[in-house]
Amino acid sequence: MYNTIDSLANIFEKIQIEVAEQDDFVYFIDKEHIWTESGGNIYGNLSPDYETFLHGGLNELRICDPKTRFEIHRNRIVEIILRYAGRIEAQLREMETTTAVLRAKWFSRFADYPAESFEEALQRILFVNQLMWQTNHRLVGLGHWDALLGGFYEKGLQNRTLTLEDAFSLLCSALRILHIDYKFKSNLVLGDTGQIIVVGASNQNGDYVGTGLTDLIISAVKELAQPDPKVLLRVNKKMPDDLWETALDCMASGCGSPLLSNDDVIIPHLVSFGVTPEDACSYITSACWEPLIAGKDSSLNNVTSLNFMKGLNNVFQRDNLQKINSYEELKARYRLFLAHNITAVKRVVSQQRFQYDPVLSLFMKGCSESGKDVAHGGAVYHDIGITTVGLSNVVNALLNLKEHVFERHTYTLEEVQSILNDNFENHEPLRKQLSSREIAYGVDDSEVIDLTNELIRFVSEQTSDFRTYLGGRLKFGLSAPAYIDAARDFPASFDGRKMDEPFAVHISNEKISAYTTIINFVAALDLGGNRFNGNVIDLMATPNFIHDNKEKLIALLRIATDIGFFQMQMNVFNSKTLIEAKKRPSDFPNLIVRVWGFSAYMIDLPEEYKDVLIMRALENERSGRV
Repeated sequence: MYNTIDSLANIFEKIQIEVAEQDDFVYFIDKEHIWTESGGNIYGNLSPDYETFLHGGLNELRICDPKTRFEIHRNRIVEIILRYAGRIEAQLREMETTTAVLRAKWFSRFADYPAESFEEALQRILFVNQLMWQTNHRLVGLGHWDALLGGFYEKGLQNRTLTLEDAFSLLCSALRILHIDYKFKSNLVLGDTGQIIVVGASNQNGDYVGTGLTDLIISAVKELAQPDPKVLLRVNKKMPDDLWETALDCMASGCGSPLLSNDDVIIPHLVSFGVTPEDACSYITSACWEPLIAGKDSSLNNVTSLNFMKGLNNVFQRDNLQKINSYEELKARYRLFLAHNITAVKRVVSQQRFQYDPVLSLFMKGCSESGKDVAHGGAVYHDIGITTVGLSNVVNALLNLKEHVFERHTYTLEEVQSILNDNFENHEPLRKQLSSREIAYGVDDSEVIDLTNELIRFVSEQTSDFRTYLGGRLKFGLSAPAYIDAARDFPASFDGRKMDEPFAVHISNEKISAYTTIINFVAALDLGGNRFNGNVIDLMATPNFIHDNKEKLIALLRIATDIGFFQMQMNVFNSKTLIEAKKRPSDFPNLIVRVWGFSAYMIDLPEEYKDVLIMRALENERSGRV
């Protein structure tokens, strides 16, 4: 642990200071001097505590009369960061320009004073974010910006030290700077940076808490037309119409933002899971959509993924099919193998150990109070989360098996096994029939809803008693980034999916013609208990459809919020544009698409992701939503 502190001190002394004179803020990452340690996994996919540093100096984070190892290390890391900030200040003063002198003043105040202005508060958020990337934290969230900055914004407007135009310009500048290193910051796919800004909120009375800054942040994201950072807008049934309009205009621009998150559903689930009402009302999300408590939560919400389809494939590959004589027996055998898969996932999760992390611990509430590093359970909340994939596919496959094997007796299970092993060779009409069933996942039908709830409740039962080495609980959701990766080399399935073809994306069904169908479906799902780790309806729309139906869509989103959707995102483009962009990528360098929980330039995506988007766009247009 002492080596950890020494290695951090060494890194911060070696970092090359880079100040861009033309930028409004200081922000840089020295990629040659990223902190690396081997004492476990380094935390990522979360947001540090930005708030405390906005309202006080770094010296306030020190421990008076330190005695324990944690307390000594905490004070030492404050000294290391202040020396680093001092080096930046010194370089700014050497530049001698008016702008550089102002920025140097901000850095001189880091030790003992709170931020004074909207501009200085933004600089502090950028500085903490920079520290996280420099110390090798990945997928670093940006926090709840209108909550963090709202007081500075209102004060600046009131005392006339800030204009609306200035605030908009500063927001745009900060967003541009954060986007510059998106290739370095990307994780699995270019654009997957985790840089998410949350806006909007609800208080404990259920009232909507939004400000002019909420609207301004969304408008800045639309103005820049860049995929990253992305925005998540928290909504409730009381959100004003003008903010709905701003959100829809931003979606229609094709930037992929904002993702919508329904407070009326999510906050009660957080409270029932043990989060205090006050903290639940301040939730943000991890890199994509998984609820997380701002600045208090070290929960890793995307450790691994459970493949719902794997259990059914195991039935066909390992079980004695001749002994399965009914649909209920088939489901029972499926649940048995699904339980084995869940056990394997829990084994992976239980092996997670984390690197001693003094920098993140400094910017994580609970660590100082508990006297523990974040890796030792110091944060107020330290649970763990998984995602799931293939639920849509397995629901449709089970319904097809019920119909064709146990009701119509068209095939035996052994014949189905042979068809799947042959990847539907010589059975293309059957494959098309299976994949085009009308009563399917995402449809507001009692049989579909009951089966879906049966499966997710089973996973909940199998995981609810799990505890990590820190005592954290396991939560899961129905959305995952693994719909392509988990399907690689995965055998054909009786939903009509051929080997290697992707699983369905999140909660989606492009074949249905009405958005209300899938919204009603999601509202009927039981997402309580530990089942709230991201449940995103993924919709497709053409630009013309949005522009021609704007008022109707706002009304629909209001109704959907009231009915109780969990989360929602929208990809806005037409298939013709996507097809042309794939053929001639250099002609479409700035075309933005929504991937799983982030937006990206289409030109940056692997070919298989482009193919999925094109396929979904074509299906959406066939459904009549053009």
